[in-house]
Amino acid sequence: MELKDLEKMTVVKLREEAHKFDVKDALGMGKEQLIELLCQKLGIHRPERKAVGIDKGALKSRIRALKSKRVKALEGRDGKALADLRMRMKRYKRMIKSHIVTA
Repeated sequence: MELKDLEKMTVVKLREEAHKFDVKDALGMGKEQLIELLCQKLGIHRPERKAVGIDKGALKSRIRALKSKRVKALEGRDGKALADLRMRMKRYKRMIKSHIVTA
């Protein structure tokens, strides 16, 4: 059995696998805990995952720079550049919001 197989299994099947190793607290565990436990019991190496954050200040400074470019695009009546700038600002704002939600 490999890590991929464990990740595809449902919680019920993971609990059944845990009961084969006489684990009594398997009913109260979630899927991630069960996978971790079974990896230890089966000797499967599980690579650690690291959370990568974003630099909120850098994104905000990019948004400010895009706002100044937006003003110039408005004055020059450049529709394509304006649409591109608005889309990029929106993308940066979403990155900030998604980071705040997950934090």
